Amino acid sequence: MKEIVLVVLSCCANSFAQHFIPAASFNAIASEFSGEQAQEYTRQIIQYHRIQGSPMMAEVAAHVVLPALKAAGLEARIEQFPSDGKTKYGTFLSPMGWEIRSGELWVESVAGEKDFQPVRLCRYEDVPMCVSTYSKGGEWSGELVDVGKGTSDADYANKDVKGKVALASGYAANVVRQAVLQHGAAGVVIYPATEDRPDHPDMVRYNGIWPRADELGKTSGGFQISRNQYDQLRTWMQKGAVRVRGKIDATLRLGQLTLVHAYIRGSEHPEREVLLTAHLDHPKWSANDNASGSAAMMEAARALQALIAAKKIAPPGLTLHFMWVPEYFGTLAFVSKHPEARRCGEWDDARAPRGNQTAPPVEWNAQPCVLANLNLDMVGEDTVKTNSRFYFTRKPDSVASFLNALMADVTEQTREADLYAPTGTRNYWQPESIDYVQGSDHDVLLGLGVPATMLGHDPDWTHHTSEDKLDKTDASEFRRTGTLAAAAAWFVAAASNDDWRRLWLSMVASLQSERLARAKQLLADSSAQRAHARYELNAGEIGRLSESFAAEFHSGRANPDAQRYQMPIQLETQSHGNRVPHRTALAPFDASAFENLTGDDKQWWNEQQARFASDAQLLPTKPTFDLLVFETVNFMDGRRTTAQISDLLSAEFPLELDETWVNRVLGILEKQGLAAER
Repeated sequence: MKEIVLVVLSCCANSFAQHFIPAASFNAIASEFSGEQAQEYTRQIIQYHRIQGSPMMAEVAAHVVLPALKAAGLEARIEQFPSDGKTKYGTFLSPMGWEIRSGELWVESVAGEKDFQPVRLCRYEDVPMCVSTYSKGGEWSGELVDVGKGTSDADYANKDVKGKVALASGYAANVVRQAVLQHGAAGVVIYPATEDRPDHPDMVRYNGIWPRADELGKTSGGFQISRNQYDQLRTWMQKGAVRVRGKIDATLRLGQLTLVHAYIRGSEHPEREVLLTAHLDHPKWSANDNASGSAAMMEAARALQALIAAKKIAPPGLTLHFMWVPEYFGTLAFVSKHPEARRCGEWDDARAPRGNQTAPPVEWNAQPCVLANLNLDMVGEDTVKTNSRFYFTRKPDSVASFLNALMADVTEQTREADLYAPTGTRNYWQPESIDYVQGSDHDVLLGLGVPATMLGHDPDWTHHTSEDKLDKTDASEFRRTGTLAAAAAWFVAAASNDDWRRLWLSMVASLQSERLARAKQLLADSSAQRAHARYELNAGEIGRLSESFAAEFHSGRANPDAQRYQMPIQLETQSHGNRVPHRTALAPFDASAFENLTGDDKQWWNEQQARFASDAQLLPTKPTFDLLVFETVNFMDGRRTTAQISDLLSAEFPLELDETWVNRVLGILEKQGLAAER
């Protein structure tokens, strides 16, 4: 028998009657934040072709973002990291530096049409997205050969593309590696897959080639065309050979990842940060993705700085750190080179227990750290025009956090405020909280154990297309989402003792109802032994949160007296499993980290990719394999056994994942140098 700490909340039912953020402070932020100014920042940003590692990315940082921050009185600076196609940050290979000046794709001739006049399909100046990013400069021509998806050897069976141009629907990087590097094609033309938004046949999709440094001499260039353009090409190809000519004036070379930092320094613990992130990159004219997040964060920084200077809101005790990045690569580079980018209250490996031992409380120290991350990604959408809705992501089970409870409360407070901008829409606003999804810079912080959430919109038919333009943004949506993000970040940085106590109570209430409800459901759905183990482990997770709250979430002031809200409960302990893994590399892991798998490992890995991809399509609540691997790795903390990890995964997701499955993942990770056993 073992005593597990659970939390009794009946004594505290009245603690959540009011919102965490005082009405006066929230209203001050809502009044100061300008949706129109955020929209104007967006208009300025989208004039630049903001590709990672490119000079124009550096230019928008230096000529738009940095001057606006300094004009607002913020401490701000630029930081750069090598981006050369060979330097790795975590498991991600940095992109080559790339500069494009022009590009055109022409249909030169159609067999059987004597009077055919050349037709231009793409011009960079007209639609910047029609040239594949990281295309090699040069000129080529040849007969078009349709290779279907074009990403596997099977697509090229009985098809000769040597010296010709591959017409394909796969991702450009994979098509180029097959068609050009493996089969000798001169270049590639990418068309939309049949199922990709067929009701928008004139859109051009975003695509990229991403050559590595050792591919520079062999790679080529590519173009994207619309569905209607592809249909026209197919009609011509039925008559005979169709020749196209591509010309791109671009340079692939050593580049730099450009980041912009701004700070509102904390008055009590400046070494502890609340980090706000937004990725600044994307092709010219791309507005919602993610000029909108970058612009909203610029306005949030300005508004908070102005309010603090005017003494309309309290100065933060912790530092507010705003960071504009090239998505993934910039954040990975930052955390790779800055040891202070760690979770506040993180475990000291030398003190960490082994196996099933009870974890000691974590204590604050004076080391720099990140308390929480808010990632703004596509936050300014006109929800009617894009047929979308606003959401924030809940954190995965592997990262204990107050953030779910806080974000839910501030979102509701924002909804109740019924905010509109003078020039914005009056669209009905129905925000949602959704389960954790991957895909942006919050992943990197969660991989460090830092509580993180992403703010965004979904679905959006314009995403990664030529239709993502300024007219799809809305000043009212900017005001709502910007106020929400600014208010939530400020609260975490400025919270008092009483604020933290109320937040802790709400957090534990949320976790208790969420996790134990799931565990109880498993009692009816699974074998008694495994269900009991999952119940016990989920209870234990909540108990550990209670024990470490003062260290993990408190701002360093007096102890919030968490013990008064705890009482013990008796549960049987299942002792099973003795492998205790820990990760040895930054998560998440890039797909390239598993390119060299062979034999049974490769077969099993591919089977899991297919298995969970299929499940995700049939039942969206089920996770992808990439998400399962990410969460498995996040649970590998050097204290949990693989059996405990399998129980936690099975409690978190509607799946049966036993210890054998976790051990198989661990074995492959060990071979790739990504995890190890204590």
